[in-house]
Amino acid sequence: MQLPINEALSGIFGSVSLASWIFLIVPQLWENFRNQSAEGLSTLFLIIWLLGDICNLIGALWARLLPTVVALGIYFCLVDFIMLAQLIYYNHYRSRKRHRLPQTRRAEHRPGPSATDPLLPDTEASHTTKHPAHQRRDSLSQAFSDNSSPNEAIRNVVSVFLVLFVGTAGWFVAWKTGAWGPQGDTPDTMAPFGALVLGYASSFFYLTARLPQIYTNLKRQSCSGLSILFFILSTVGNLTYGASILSFSLEHNYLLKNTPWLLGSIGTLVQDFVIFGQFVYYGRAQGGGPRHGA
Repeated sequence: MQLPINEALSGIFGSVSLASWIFLIVPQLWENFRNQSAEGLSTLFLIIWLLGDICNLIGALWARLLPTVVALGIYFCLVDFIMLAQLIYYNHYRSRKRHRLPQTRRAEHRPGPSATDPLLPDTEASHTTKHPAHQRRDSLSQAFSDNSSPNEAIRNVVSVFLVLFVGTAGWFVAWKTGAWGPQGDTPDTMAPFGALVLGYASSFFYLTARLPQIYTNLKRQSCSGLSILFFILSTVGNLTYGASILSFSLEHNYLLKNTPWLLGSIGTLVQDFVIFGQFVYYGRAQGGGPRHGA
């Protein structure tokens, strides 16, 4: 059976969006793990984002939207819980555990001075001996840093192309194997009122979620601890998510039914570009790139 071009485009865009959101979490999770901290992320940002995803999923199921939209909704919620769990672990559990360690216990493991030790530490010698090791660590850190140039640009471009390739190839494989078929959406039917309310609620949460993160960056005068690739993939995911809906049909009732989800995906792009501007501004202010591990 020949697939209509609009359904093929919708499926490809939806698959690319799904690939973007699947890989979206990886750069930020790695950034948090490398820093052993998630202080760069705003807790309120993740909580509001989770509320938006929950409303999005329930509303999409209720309105019987495209399977790709429902699949993305499920994955969004899983990603949110993983990110929140990591944030709670690093910023609350780990920090509280470190503060519980008594100072006296640390002192017990500190060897006292011997009779042959100098009265004043030889700071010059210690700097000389430690400098090569620190230099090597700094070089490696800069080489694999999410915000170092030109490695950053190369890595980000390659990542975006891989996401586009994986998403497109994944849809073709699913189509050829019969795992993905004609969607059969009915553009002329209206969504239930409750589903629309949830859809607009999710749009509201999405449109406000990044504001706490923007404020956190402004307050800290830094984007340290954030992965720029996280927001790049978010932009790609939102663009293709909206394109998957629009390419399927431009019929009035269909667009009306999907308006909340279009607002939630495309409306957040403005705030993503504000965050990109913060990366550029604070990177220049700090002399070449945001510091990590704030």
